[in-house]
Amino acid sequence: MDAIRGRERLLITRHRNHAAADPRALRRAVRSGEMLRLRSGAYVRRAVWSALTIDEQHRLEIAAALDASSSGLVVVGRSAAAIWGVPLLGRHDGLVHVRTTVAAGTRTEHGFRKHATSSPDQHVVQGAGVFLSSPARTVVDLALSEPFASGVVAVDWALRTGMERDELRSVLDEVAPKQRRAHAERAIAFGDGRSGSAGESWSRAQMEEAGLVMPVLQERFTDRQGLIGFVDFYWPQFGLVGEFDGIGKLTDPGMLAGRSPRQALADEKRREDRLRNSDRRPAVTRWLWEVLEQRGRLASLLLSAGVRRRWTSGP
Repeated sequence: MDAIRGRERLLITRHRNHAAADPRALRRAVRSGEMLRLRSGAYVRRAVWSALTIDEQHRLEIAAALDASSSGLVVVGRSAAAIWGVPLLGRHDGLVHVRTTVAAGTRTEHGFRKHATSSPDQHVVQGAGVFLSSPARTVVDLALSEPFASGVVAVDWALRTGMERDELRSVLDEVAPKQRRAHAERAIAFGDGRSGSAGESWSRAQMEEAGLVMPVLQERFTDRQGLIGFVDFYWPQFGLVGEFDGIGKLTDPGMLAGRSPRQALADEKRREDRLRNSDRRPAVTRWLWEVLEQRGRLASLLLSAGVRRRWTSGP
């Protein structure tokens, strides 16, 4: 795990680690836009902040809250997920999620969401300069607390990065929750490491919740020229390929592999033409992240393309 980028540039007033810790000078720097206030007692220069990705900014906010606090805290839930790199659905809630004792109680205060547990030292590791829940415990906590789709995104990530399903089940058994256990078990059972991205995982979760016939994942397609590629979703009984198009295909340098966005788009068009002209001649339907954000839209798109539900509504 890499260190939290930008953390060494934080100005923590209780440490007096910067000449601008003078309150009046600091207020002037914030008003001028030179400095940003991340938390009470935690600041960073705007130039440092602007150089970070959205995910890196989230992690730096967590570090700022921890560094400005006088007590040692264990990061859990969505905040631990942000540090481990577990994909999250939904907007950042602005809180840093930490663990506390049953005696202290679950509560929200001073920018922290404190989650009470009878075993505050269980599944705690140190990484990126903070104490946080282990990757498996973080995923299990998300499967317990988040909606089904968010839990599936986390479980798919865990399986894709080499974690075993039995490890997640073992952690769930150790946590032994009285509530939402079946909810977490469903997400863990449904998880599939073949989902290549959060968008693919969210798509699968929506298909499941809509009661659609589930597709084959990462089906291999060839033609006379050789390998065309592995498609995200394939319904052989309906002759349909489904592809989730994340914006990363046209913006992520790693996915572009030296190509321009225009070249990448042209390559996708050629690939789709080859799929349609292959021996199986499937229809191809594609969707973007914005489709997933509109409730029921993906199910409507797939039903229109020929996918069927696993059940009927009756006579």
